[in-house]
Amino acid sequence: MSTHPVHISYKHIRRFPILPTPNDDATLRIVKHSYPTLLVDTLILLFGIAMLLVIASASLGGGGGYVNVESPEGSYRFSLATDREVVVHGPLGETHIAIEHGEARITDSPCPTKTCIQQGPISTSSGWIACLPNQILLTIVSSANSEAEVDDVAN
Repeated sequence: MSTHPVHISYKHIRRFPILPTPNDDATLRIVKHSYPTLLVDTLILLFGIAMLLVIASASLGGGGGYVNVESPEGSYRFSLATDREVVVHGPLGETHIAIEHGEARITDSPCPTKTCIQQGPISTSSGWIACLPNQILLTIVSSANSEAEVDDVAN
């Protein structure tokens, strides 16, 4: 066995400092080119956030649409822009719906649990109120989704 120590040369391995130093021109060139990339990345991120806000406001925008009321008697659509009280008949009796300030809510119902009254007002297209015992369903239809004229016929 040989007792000679093994000599390893590290000259071929280039070491990059973590932070650029004034003496390292190659590292400074790399850092100088990364600023435009950072700017482009920031612009892409801001554009994505703006598009997300536009899509969310279009799909969740409230106050500009209609409330769709479905009952055993039929379906009715009322504008959220007009304040009114609507009475709809179901199997248990009359359900009172109030449309005020761009929101719709059930104010009175003959159902035993009254959970439809406790749900509170709805104003966005993702909102709904259901009175299951009296078979009444309220949903919001945004003005962008509605193509037909509003038929303000009520009993």
